Amino acid sequence: MTSRLVIRNALLCGDPPSNGVTVVVRGDRIDRVAPRGEPVAPEPGDWEIDADGRLLVPGLVDAHTHLSMGALLRFAGLPVRYPGSPRALRQGFRRPVEDRLAPADVEALATAAALASMRAGTTTVLALERAMPGEELATLEAAERAVRAVGIRAVLAHGASDLGGDLRGKDSARAAEEFAAPRAEDPMVRGMAGLDGLHATTLGTLEALAGPASRFGLHASIAEDGSDLERSWGLDRRWPAGLLEETGLLGSRTIVAHGATLATPEADAIRNADATLVVAMRASRFWGVEPASLEIAAAAEVPVALGTDGLFPDLGGEAVELASHLRRRRSAPPPGAEFLEERAWPTGAILAGQLLGVTLGVVRPGAAADLAILEWRPAGVEPEGRGGNAAVLWGGAPAAWVIVAGEVRLREGVAIGLDPAEVSARAVEAARRALAE
Repeated sequence: MTSRLVIRNALLCGDPPSNGVTVVVRGDRIDRVAPRGEPVAPEPGDWEIDADGRLLVPGLVDAHTHLSMGALLRFAGLPVRYPGSPRALRQGFRRPVEDRLAPADVEALATAAALASMRAGTTTVLALERAMPGEELATLEAAERAVRAVGIRAVLAHGASDLGGDLRGKDSARAAEEFAAPRAEDPMVRGMAGLDGLHATTLGTLEALAGPASRFGLHASIAEDGSDLERSWGLDRRWPAGLLEETGLLGSRTIVAHGATLATPEADAIRNADATLVVAMRASRFWGVEPASLEIAAAAEVPVALGTDGLFPDLGGEAVELASHLRRRRSAPPPGAEFLEERAWPTGAILAGQLLGVTLGVVRPGAAADLAILEWRPAGVEPEGRGGNAAVLWGGAPAAWVIVAGEVRLREGVAIGLDPAEVSARAVEAARRALAE
């Protein structure tokens, strides 16, 4: 018989919370969830894990991140605000750094970022990467080596853009096809097309992306500020999401990240295509730009998910920021109290599960055995609710154990098969090379 992982004495959030739960993992799936008092007899070969009353949650899904560039920005010191606009950040910092970021450096930085995410309970990332021109496929392969070394799931894309040359976008589209096709059935790593904004993107690049996007999906980072709106209006007299729709890039496997200039026609287009809007609340606040209008998104019933944009590893912190945002007075009626719990929190896991072909984001028999035991115990207030509202209570709590596809990847805070000091040293050296000038 297949050996089992048996997690005992866990606390599951819910309505109401459940103490003393035992979760049995067999292979890469959850086999059984037993409430307190229901015996689970040991079997030969079991790996017994004592949750010791700590919170057990489904592995978290970061629906929009940049592994290598996020790590690099942190190593660069993350100034309180880059001197100038987000456009100046792209032109003055990101472009020259990306142009000298070699695949080996992408791997080192992405490994550090993936490890930091896993330590925060994240088991799946949807990542948009960029590096030096001519190395688009090698960049994706480097990011793949990083996430496989850490042991988390990932859907990887290279962000197409013609910034720096009108052939770069088409090279990115070609790399998306070459990377995604051989991994179309892989439950751990998949590929998809990527779009890194519209500010320097030609219609030719958008047309080149249509093929891989229709087969594997599209991860589009658009309208992080107003420059994409200027560009899309100049190209085709359309809103950014409308331009994606016009060029056949909106679909059920399309991620629209940021969308700061979201208007009702765009929200309708995203909803009609069954695409997903991903907001990164803390990154928007950090860079001094407005997030997408949640009022417009909620009114149009757009699927909304949470991402970190690579600046922060913990998705629970995004839940706290979103909850804070929803409590502020707005010019329009805010989304209902259930918006975080029932809509924004579970959507990322649903989307990632569709892309990877597994059931994520739930603790129940048959679901993927992607689990995290967090260093969090209730101090008078137990985590009621399904995920999102509970995350406001435990946001920032580090993971003690992480299990991905039935494999233990973090054991009492110690990564399995990795030397954190070596990972950090390699990332520091990569950052020094990238930031040398």
